[in-house]
Amino acid sequence: MRKITILVFSLLICFITYSQDVNNNVHYVAQSEVPQPVLDRQEALFPTNFVSEWQVQEMDGMQNAENIRYIAKFEEDGRPGFSASYLPNGMLIFNSEFMPSEIIPAKVRLKIDSDYKDYTIRHADFITFYNPKREIYMIKLLDEINVNYVFYNTAGNKVPKDSLPEEILLLMN
Repeated sequence: MRKITILVFSLLICFITYSQDVNNNVHYVAQSEVPQPVLDRQEALFPTNFVSEWQVQEMDGMQNAENIRYIAKFEEDGRPGFSASYLPNGMLIFNSEFMPSEIIPAKVRLKIDSDYKDYTIRHADFITFYNPKREIYMIKLLDEINVNYVFYNTAGNKVPKDSLPEEILLLMN
């Protein structure tokens, strides 16, 4: 009886832990479900780009407007790997661009190589946040068995994860 109780309790803890994953609050939506101000802003900022998918992210599982983000995944000049995140009123929160490791600026690359000698750089996302305005590189690092994400600004200085907005979690997959 004791083993069954422990097993049930362990399973319950596993389910509770798994259900708190931020990505459970992200789902795909049709373009027709995206608010018109968001579509208009995407068209104004990126007029020649093809949006391949739209996602909705509910921050903290809440469905009120200030906690909802609309994310456009799009191609630029036929290259995939671009995204932009908007509030329902069309305000741009950030946009990101996929970047192969070979084209990360030298000053940032050298700093990463110095700070993480046991890791190799897989790729980066160059992210521009708009409120407040700042640009960072989200670097995906690999070693034998681990994946690690680190953040640097354009000057090559490390940016603490806890100083970044929650939306960054969506990009870390």
